[in-house]
Amino acid sequence: MFRRSIAAAALMAVVLLPMAANADSAAIKKKLSETPATLWDLSLVRVESALSSWAGGDGINTFVGTESDSIVMYVYEPAGKATKAECKKLIDRVKKAGGVDPKTGYADNPASDYAALLNFAQIDQFSVDESYAETADSMFRIDAVAGSGEGAVACRSPLISAEVTYPTQ
Repeated sequence: MFRRSIAAAALMAVVLLPMAANADSAAIKKKLSETPATLWDLSLVRVESALSSWAGGDGINTFVGTESDSIVMYVYEPAGKATKAECKKLIDRVKKAGGVDPKTGYADNPASDYAALLNFAQIDQFSVDESYAETADSMFRIDAVAGSGEGAVACRSPLISAEVTYPTQ
């Protein structure tokens, strides 16, 4: 009798557990599929993907965030040398990857490759801003950290600028 109740409980768990998991996953899928993503959301995904593939790897971690109307591209090299020169190299890497000359601070084309990621066929750019791509470039900032721990060095630069600052911690 005792064995039968254990077997029955085990069978119930095997039968009901997947149903409970499917019910929860179906509810999550339903909720997420009913919530439309915006072009802003898609833009951030595009920028994060590009940043990762163009400037990430080789021990360099990347991610994207926002501050007000700005897009912040974060670059972190924990095993890198904790020096200002190494931090600036990280910023230069992001700029070069997006078609910006780090020495002059200007894009190789009228705008950077990152600005192109904010371009969508369903947007009449001129009606939004007469200099849409160039204005989009002004929305990007790069924050970098070289090294890890207390000795790490942080630096920051607008995408379209030759200026690099080293905020105090």
